[in-house]
Amino acid sequence: MRIISADNVSDFVRDGVLSVEDGWTLAPSALEYVRRNGLRFEGAGASQATAAAANLAVITVEGLDKPGIIAAVASEIATQHGNITDLSQTILAGVFVMVLVVDMSGTAGYEALSGALERVGHEIGLDISVRLYSVFEAMHRI
Repeated sequence: MRIISADNVSDFVRDGVLSVEDGWTLAPSALEYVRRNGLRFEGAGASQATAAAANLAVITVEGLDKPGIIAAVASEIATQHGNITDLSQTILAGVFVMVLVVDMSGTAGYEALSGALERVGHEIGLDISVRLYSVFEAMHRI
């Protein structure tokens, strides 16, 4: 999958139009760029790229650091047929924090992925939250 992100979105914009070809997906950062700049979509892949963005989830993981956190979370996402499209993690004073963006289009849906990750969080003693990207974006737009 080829991704249009905040880093390269301007390469695809001409005269206020974001041109998206088949095989490209819009990362959340590119969608935010489009929204903030009032751009229009055009091209053979525009509806597909927008639909793919609707299947994105933002997952946050928090808790005391211990070995195997990334492996446990990534393994469950793979088991659920999700695709991690972006990930950032850090450890601050022994507290592990990770944020992932996951394409859920291959999964059984939000409820299945959310429930599976809730179980993983309980098993390894971490707080894991799953939000649709659209909800996450709306929460932070206020």
